[in-house]
Amino acid sequence: MSLNLATESSEKNKLAGQPSFQSISEFYAGKNVLITGITGFLGKVLLEKLLWSCPQIGHIFALMRPKRGESIGARLDSLLASKLFDRLRQDRPDFRSQISPLQGDLFEPNLGLSQKDVELLIRNVSIVFHSAATVRFDEHLKIAVQMNLEGPKKVAELCERMPHLEALVHVSTAYANCDRRVVEEAVYAPEVHPQKLLDAIEWMDDDVLEQVTPRLLGQKPNTYTFTKQLAEFYLTDRFSHLPIVIVRPSIVGASWQEPLPGWVDNFNGPTGVFAAISKGLLRMMQGDVRCKADIIPVDIATNIIISSVWNFRLFSRQATVYNAGVGPGNRLTWGDVERITPEYFVCNPTQSVIRLPKASFTTNSLWCNINWLFNHQLPACLMDLWMYASGRRTVFVRVSNRIRKSTRSLDYFTSREWVFNNTNVLSAMDRMSPSDRLEFDCDASKVDWRLYLERYCTGVKQYALKEDLDDNGSARAHIRKLQRLSLMWNVLLCVLVWRFTLKRVPLAHTMWVLMLNLAMSLFEKLPRLARS
Repeated sequence: MSLNLATESSEKNKLAGQPSFQSISEFYAGKNVLITGITGFLGKVLLEKLLWSCPQIGHIFALMRPKRGESIGARLDSLLASKLFDRLRQDRPDFRSQISPLQGDLFEPNLGLSQKDVELLIRNVSIVFHSAATVRFDEHLKIAVQMNLEGPKKVAELCERMPHLEALVHVSTAYANCDRRVVEEAVYAPEVHPQKLLDAIEWMDDDVLEQVTPRLLGQKPNTYTFTKQLAEFYLTDRFSHLPIVIVRPSIVGASWQEPLPGWVDNFNGPTGVFAAISKGLLRMMQGDVRCKADIIPVDIATNIIISSVWNFRLFSRQATVYNAGVGPGNRLTWGDVERITPEYFVCNPTQSVIRLPKASFTTNSLWCNINWLFNHQLPACLMDLWMYASGRRTVFVRVSNRIRKSTRSLDYFTSREWVFNNTNVLSAMDRMSPSDRLEFDCDASKVDWRLYLERYCTGVKQYALKEDLDDNGSARAHIRKLQRLSLMWNVLLCVLVWRFTLKRVPLAHTMWVLMLNLAMSLFEKLPRLARS
């Protein structure tokens, strides 16, 4: 959008009695914000981006809980010491003064907040970003409901008491409605009413609940997507009087550009897969190489979250749902992931690689299981046997089982493809000034996927695995050794096939001899062909 269009929008807003056109940074100026899930991957990037791109923002309150004996203040200091906040430390060393951690817990009544903190939030906060959730796909239904459904309910109940509330942003997932192939920017009614499930959770014991979970899930693959859909419907139904904005990122991956290219600090989703590939621990998983890998860089997802509030308040109160996916163009497929990530990790290896990095997807579940048995479990058992014989702790079978469990939870998403229509996101982009389009880039259609995957792999090595990028000499030497061992193994395999198969089967033996004779005759003719 040009500046002329921005001016035109400003004039229309004045005539309609609405605020004049504001940049996104101006919109957030002076506003106090509450963020839940600030210690999560997306929450950290959201915090950093708000402080960096909206420097005039008021105060940011962060709902946190103590962990392993560490106070919320110490946890916040540890979080802010991350490289993620390097540019803020260099530009504004006092940025810490804009953040106040508040002790709370989504599992507790009233979010575990003290009365003093409740009054502080009610009096001051105008925008709430709720990003806290359990993202474990195999979470027990009771915990998933308490975190992903009852948690948003408690946040909304607090928001009801805020007289200055402008928006409650609920971070959901594009896969909340994964039983539909085409997902619009709309809230869909679930088969189970959320309140009935909340009531049942109160009296139903864990064993009974576990037995009925498959029936409750219906066509949903896991408790995560199930409870996320319930939360969307419950918020817009029970709290329809609140200014609710729902943002649905697809698969959130490492950053594309900001604040550091390739930044990622956990092993959820594709990050865990890439890390396992880099170490040679994962070589095959179920998936369709033709299907779209809808990975949205975390910085683009964050920009959509921030700009959605601006668009909702200034332009379109009807635009309450934003599908933060890649969009229809610029496809990244699982086939691209299969090809690019092993190439990168062979050229830029991680430390302590077990086998040569290699990855493949298959839609054949039987072949996948056979491959897992002989190409993963059997080598893991042999390596553990060697570890045991040398008096060291066995780890490989346990790690292999953990990787298997993790990848199986992704099978549903790597074997299917969805269309996430993103009209509201595109409309918000059209309303941005050119400078806002640069500062709050929401356009995933222009991402160079090869470069992005290379940055992602670098981020896995540098930030997730915490390895030194400059210390590659020994790792590359180890890779060359593994390449030689792989060549020796393939030669040995050919010899064994010849010895025990081809030599004993007359037809196979005849075909082998014919192929050798044909090859020899071609070699003999090469000099004559070259002279002619």
